[in-house]
Amino acid sequence: MSVYTHLSASDIESLLSHYDLGALCDFTGIESGVENTNYFIDLKSGNTQQRYVLTLFEYLPEETLPFFIDFTTELSEGGIRVPAPIRDRQGEALHTLKGKPCLISPCFKGQHLSTISAEHCRQIGTQLAKLHLIGQKSSLQQENQRGIPWLKLQVKRLSPLLPSHEAELMQTLWQDILSELSTHEQSKACQLPTGLIHGDLFHDNVLFDQEKITGIIDFYNACHDYLLYDLAVTVNDWCINPDLSLNDNRLTAITHAYSQVRSFTPQEKESWPLMLRLAAFRFWISRIITFVHPEQEVDKEHQENQVLNFKDPDEFKKMVLLRSQENIPVLP
Repeated sequence: MSVYTHLSASDIESLLSHYDLGALCDFTGIESGVENTNYFIDLKSGNTQQRYVLTLFEYLPEETLPFFIDFTTELSEGGIRVPAPIRDRQGEALHTLKGKPCLISPCFKGQHLSTISAEHCRQIGTQLAKLHLIGQKSSLQQENQRGIPWLKLQVKRLSPLLPSHEAELMQTLWQDILSELSTHEQSKACQLPTGLIHGDLFHDNVLFDQEKITGIIDFYNACHDYLLYDLAVTVNDWCINPDLSLNDNRLTAITHAYSQVRSFTPQEKESWPLMLRLAAFRFWISRIITFVHPEQEVDKEHQENQVLNFKDPDEFKKMVLLRSQENIPVLP
């Protein structure tokens, strides 16, 4: 259960005293996720009852949070359905509760998808491209905390911790990716478009109601990086068959919808297979770290929750290998 910081009604009411959102009717801990504590809070103002989400940040440093607040605010103002935090009477979104940074966000109607269709992919392709256009124009800055330098460090750290055959495979795959990336980093003519991205747009971070997107959530991996990498992360989750191979119908739907909003550059079309491998490799590494070899010591309750929500790193290892062998369809 992802409620590490337990709150009482009076705790929540003390926070609500800064807002004009209404009186607390009920609150419930949300039993999902690994990193943060989340509560549904139901508030009544006049004859209207509204549900919000209260998030307490267990590990993210407070100084990193203004970026996420400002980025989601920009996206919301740009017409993207995201949970931009609600500001209090003084215009402040970030507060502290029980020693933890916290904020209140709107709760969107809708559910996570259990089955993904080409139409769902078309919708998320459109929304992701719109998000990227806003992110390219933004003046906000946020380095990718799990970008290339971090991957280099983790491959080096993990190699002696893994079985020798797996460490050797990791090194080989990483060197192949690095050698191709170096072309784009060294030549301005080959550089790929960058901007602010979501960074973690798996299907469980999108809500649907009546087959329409009602909200895109969880921006705590948002950062400045290749736009094409963000699309690759999304495709590797939304457009796969049970054997992890790419599903042609869904892949066509998402890439064509995206290209109708933001056209792909020739460099992006050339680099598409590489980005799919990089995205799969990054999540292979991050899952090993989250569920097998953490970067830092985690408390007992977090460790138990990670076991409960275990996601097999080998899925992404298989995916990296598959993307190296597959005939990847070209981008439109």
